[in-house]
Amino acid sequence: MITSSDILRYNNDLWLSQDYILNNADIDYNYLRVAKSRANRGGQSWKHQNILNRCYFAYTALPKTTTVKLPDPGILSANAVEVQNDVANIVSRAIYSTFKLFLKDMNEQQAKSAALIHEASIYIQNTGISFSKSAFFETLSNEIELQGLKYLPTTWRNLRDKIKLYYDGNAITQVVKVKNQGNKNSSIFTENERLQSWLIDLGESGKNFSAATIYRKISLICDQHDVKSPSQRWVSEWLSNPKTQFLINQRHGSGSRFNQRYRIYTPTASALYAGDCWEIDGTRVNIIDHKVTAYKDGKRKTTNEFLYIVAVRDVMSGHILGWEYCYEESADVIINALAMAARNAGYLPYEFRYDKFPGHNTQEWMWLENELRKQGVVMTQTTKAEGKAHIERWWGTLQNVFMVESDLYYGEGIRSTRRYAHRSKEYVQKVRQMAHKKGYNFDDASRETDKILGAWVSTPYSNWSRKYGRIKKSPLELHNECTHPNTIEMSYARFCYLFGLRKQVSIRNYMITTDIEGATFYYGIDDIEVAEKYTGVKIWNCFDYENLDHVHLFDGDRYLGTYSKITPAQQYGPNKDMRAVGKMKSIGEKMNKARAEKLANARYIDTDDTPADEMGVILTGKSKKHDYERAESRFIQNEWEENEEVTINIRNHY
Repeated sequence: MITSSDILRYNNDLWLSQDYILNNADIDYNYLRVAKSRANRGGQSWKHQNILNRCYFAYTALPKTTTVKLPDPGILSANAVEVQNDVANIVSRAIYSTFKLFLKDMNEQQAKSAALIHEASIYIQNTGISFSKSAFFETLSNEIELQGLKYLPTTWRNLRDKIKLYYDGNAITQVVKVKNQGNKNSSIFTENERLQSWLIDLGESGKNFSAATIYRKISLICDQHDVKSPSQRWVSEWLSNPKTQFLINQRHGSGSRFNQRYRIYTPTASALYAGDCWEIDGTRVNIIDHKVTAYKDGKRKTTNEFLYIVAVRDVMSGHILGWEYCYEESADVIINALAMAARNAGYLPYEFRYDKFPGHNTQEWMWLENELRKQGVVMTQTTKAEGKAHIERWWGTLQNVFMVESDLYYGEGIRSTRRYAHRSKEYVQKVRQMAHKKGYNFDDASRETDKILGAWVSTPYSNWSRKYGRIKKSPLELHNECTHPNTIEMSYARFCYLFGLRKQVSIRNYMITTDIEGATFYYGIDDIEVAEKYTGVKIWNCFDYENLDHVHLFDGDRYLGTYSKITPAQQYGPNKDMRAVGKMKSIGEKMNKARAEKLANARYIDTDDTPADEMGVILTGKSKKHDYERAESRFIQNEWEENEEVTINIRNHY
């Protein structure tokens, strides 16, 4: 027969009373007494506890030979009575109800602590718990620490002693009291202005003394001036006081991370549209190093290098538009990353933010910087991380959320103090050995980083961010779906001018001939005005290395036109191809026709007006024959008037 108190559910476990086990499991009392003694000495079975002044055994700690004699666990659970944790009940009654009895003698925090001592004393008296047993006091001290109650110790022995004092009849105000209440010794130092000035001088020193060092120095100064010295604890508390910290915050240096709370900070909003601002920055990729073989000073050397990445990030969407891998930052790397971003986006941003990277003063970068300004891009160079804060913070997110998924990831930077910042030395060594055996190199590191970046651009913000938990779209989706009202349009020809290969060439035979990596390419010029004006003149030939079918000509930064490749005619062998002959013949005919028209227009002046005598003679061959004859006759007659002597020589016909 099961009574209401034989089976309990206590702390989510099933507990059976000692009487129930003796009556239903065919267990001898003496055997059970020995089993309890062994459990108290650390045995794994027969775990027991006093609950509601009765001894109960945990069902999960009973031997299998005993549980087979008892009903099924489901039946036992169905008949179990739910009993709350006694300690939790004590704390709950104390902080929500009983504390009101002590408010007239102390503040609320003291009253709650006093109420807990009072409730614990009553519980001990009712249950007969011995002060020599630690279980109850350990559980109670843990609960006090969780609740954050003041004026009570968190070590179970000290807590037990306080409860016993109250249990033995001492006043609660003697048991629970404010530490050092009424002690005015500290005011001696607080009101000593000379001591305060010494402390501030030591505290604000750029030498950044520790509290212990300041205490030793202030003690020596006090001895020299016959002044009472404060304790080390008082000095430490004085240094940690917010008022003191406000005065000495520059001790760490103006740029230190320990001074962040005292820095001037202006809240700023993010970009409203995609393309409003791009930021570029570079950093080491935190995956294991790889072997690199190169020639230096004429010698072949193999070293271990880490992959470096330069990335262009759209501020509004967070999308990574372009990136470039390398071993060290340079102007060429920056230009290549920006070129990839411009190619992928198809436009230029309203603003571009960058720092003084190595190579920022090279001719190549300064030319591009100037040309981008001409296109209307706001070029912002910053010397502080705050100037491009979005991409600086993004590196940390990329590491903590996406790089960590890579087996080759070794951890955060060496200055990071987070417990999870670095993978174990043994793990990294094992991964490096396996990777190097497989010939892990630059290409492998680049592919691994491509996967990391791909995960970033395609993962919705809500999958990993609490701050942006409502954004169900990825950076790529945000960028592509957002409007770009403030961006600058960029044609393919202009892209080639800014980021492609540029060579100075001149037009000859109605074509451009240029060598690219040892191969000769020909491009036909079928624009009459360009051929007329720029034949033999140096102009810029701009082309995309990934598409050599077309070139784009510029006079300075003025676009002249785009022209197609001419494949040389093949007149030998089975692959005979003479199409180039037809193309160039067509261009030649077009040019000859245009030249003939221009010559005819220049030589023939169709007018009914008879030219003056002098002009008629000068325009011989360019005016009608009868106009020329008439003008020449009148000129001769005028020259002979008034019996003027006429001299004929080779310089003057008449």
